[in-house]
Amino acid sequence: MAVSKSNQPEPSRSRGGAGVWAFGAVVLLVGIGVAAYVGFAAGGDEALPRLGTVPAVTLTSQHDTPVSLAELRGHVWVADLIFTACSGPCLRMTSQMHRVQKALTDVDAFRMVSVSVDPGRDTPERLMWYADQALADHERWLFLTGDMDDIRFLATDGFKLVVDHEAGDEPGGILHSDRFVLIDGDGSIRGYYDGLDPASVDRLVKDARQLAEML
Repeated sequence: MAVSKSNQPEPSRSRGGAGVWAFGAVVLLVGIGVAAYVGFAAGGDEALPRLGTVPAVTLTSQHDTPVSLAELRGHVWVADLIFTACSGPCLRMTSQMHRVQKALTDVDAFRMVSVSVDPGRDTPERLMWYADQALADHERWLFLTGDMDDIRFLATDGFKLVVDHEAGDEPGGILHSDRFVLIDGDGSIRGYYDGLDPASVDRLVKDARQLAEML
């Protein structure tokens, strides 16, 4: 991700001389560095970047009830893309999501969301079956289906993840990202994690706990 240059004006070079200005600049830079380190070491909220905002799309849960993602405001949550007929990475991703569920079972303000990218086949009943197979806590882990346009918009524009429904070489003809997305209580994306890598998922658990402590 490109970082834009600061739009702050340069410090004025007064008649006090270049040496004074240079000394002041060093002090300023040291102060900024110390502040950034202290904030990071303390587990500050700003240690995690803000990478976008998730739209308040309304989908249907495994309980066959409408769920607006706006209802998750005030919770830290993790999302992924799956479909129940997937013979590729989905089962491994769901297994890692179950690890997350177990690791954060003590965090009341934490939720999980798995969005089906095959809504034509993944009915609420089918998602309920899949959730049971995953040993999901149905009160904390939502499995969502709905209108294809809404799901594609959420996946690509909201989560900023890859999904392709014309991938002929992929299982079910569907290609989708294997990333987990971490969202804070304001609906801001705070991180992406490899859903197939246990070490990356461990970092997600740590970051999610840190964000929940900030609520």
